[in-house]
Amino acid sequence: MFERDIFHYYQLVCDERKSESGYRMFTCRGDRYIVIPQQQMSYELLQEMTFLCDILQQRGEKELPVLQPTITGMPSAYVDGESVIIFKMEHKKHERKVASLGMELAEFHKRGKGVEQYYPVQQIAYGQWPQLWIARVDEMHNRYNEISARKQKNDFDILFLTTFPYYEGLAENAIQYITDYQLERGPRGIGSASICYDRFSERSWIETDNGFIKMPVGWLIDSPMRDVAECIREKIYQPQFRNDEIVNLIDDYEKVKPLSKGAWRLLYGRLLFPTQYFDTVEGHYQNEREIGMELYSSRFTDLISYERQNEYFLKSFFRSIGLPAYELNIPVVDWLVPTL
Repeated sequence: MFERDIFHYYQLVCDERKSESGYRMFTCRGDRYIVIPQQQMSYELLQEMTFLCDILQQRGEKELPVLQPTITGMPSAYVDGESVIIFKMEHKKHERKVASLGMELAEFHKRGKGVEQYYPVQQIAYGQWPQLWIARVDEMHNRYNEISARKQKNDFDILFLTTFPYYEGLAENAIQYITDYQLERGPRGIGSASICYDRFSERSWIETDNGFIKMPVGWLIDSPMRDVAECIREKIYQPQFRNDEIVNLIDDYEKVKPLSKGAWRLLYGRLLFPTQYFDTVEGHYQNEREIGMELYSSRFTDLISYERQNEYFLKSFFRSIGLPAYELNIPVVDWLVPTL
């Protein structure tokens, strides 16, 4: 079915199929192609993605895949029963100048800075974190009341009801932290915006001998600290969490793009908000398939088991990276101040 659909819509013959970094891939005459679920990405958003790719390439970005249209010029097609978009990974021979993920991410943010001034980008979260977070907390609170009122509750429901008050408090701390910062900044704004990912992780890019292939999906305009925070967050919720990996990531990022005092505050505020908790609970209750709900239940249990690890990290964050928060007048959340 897959090979037949690829040939029907793209006139490409699949020589080999494989999975890499969580992406489906196939080769055709030596060229590599990546298959991405469209996930209801509108035609307007696909046009926006193409424009942003053009801007990045004009600014020197060499590691972007190229959208492969169908033989009729359409940006997407139905393959194996789902709507997908396909990217071609072009062969480019050049020396790899940037070695680490942190440095590559900083370079990416520099190239993606200020694009919203030239194009009316639809996906913008820049400067809106408190409003967006308040909406998510309110919606989650309503769900809490709804689940609490149910006579029959499953294991996920009980764990959600038990843990939500803690995470709601953490979210409110994050909202207040960023709101206070924005009020202090006033008309000076909150730093520059850039092209970012909705949820950046090491799997957002595909590492090659020449660098990282930057997949142009899930893009939006926001503070670069969004990507840095989400990359850090992914490392925290791992069995083999190592603080030195986070220190190295930040150090490498700063080799290219040093962080201002304001950037540190945005980074810390973003880390305070329990994004993974909200994503997991929302994903579970919005998923109508039993197998999907089971997957989110497993994720939820793992997430809760790592929370003490996350809380310790938030308490020791500035100390562990060697940043004198008090001397720089960077506020910390009272209940997260480490005890001596």
